[in-house]
Amino acid sequence: MQGIYENVKIIGIFCRYGIQQSVDNNGTFYYRPIVYMRNCKNLNNIDLKLPEYLLFNLTKGFKGLGVLNPGTKLEIHCRRYLKEKRNDGYGYPTNIVIANNRPAFPDDPNVLAGMIMVKNQGNPEAENDPINTDLVEIYKNWLKSKA
Repeated sequence: MQGIYENVKIIGIFCRYGIQQSVDNNGTFYYRPIVYMRNCKNLNNIDLKLPEYLLFNLTKGFKGLGVLNPGTKLEIHCRRYLKEKRNDGYGYPTNIVIANNRPAFPDDPNVLAGMIMVKNQGNPEAENDPINTDLVEIYKNWLKSKA
């Protein structure tokens, strides 16, 4: 694929692996592993409507994440070819990472200590860690205020 392109960042959900059959110039068939992504958004232009699925070659960047489970949210830097209207207008995926939707750590040290105490409950490796019920209660109240 050649032409004018822009570098964009896509976020989407891994759907499945697939195979595309192609034919080279000699008429020989070959199979190319691909990645199906759905619910994709172009973070550079969120108003741009994308197709239901985007397909990417199964590159080293995807392989470096290990075998993905369907539903994994990924962030991908890639090229968007400006003259293409079809699904293959996106290509050359790089900097592929699992999107980080995890909450940030609390800023308040008492809330943070309470959070760690709650998360370690039932963990035999943390049975000797101190537990302060006041800090646990502070953390639970902080959670309620965030909801």
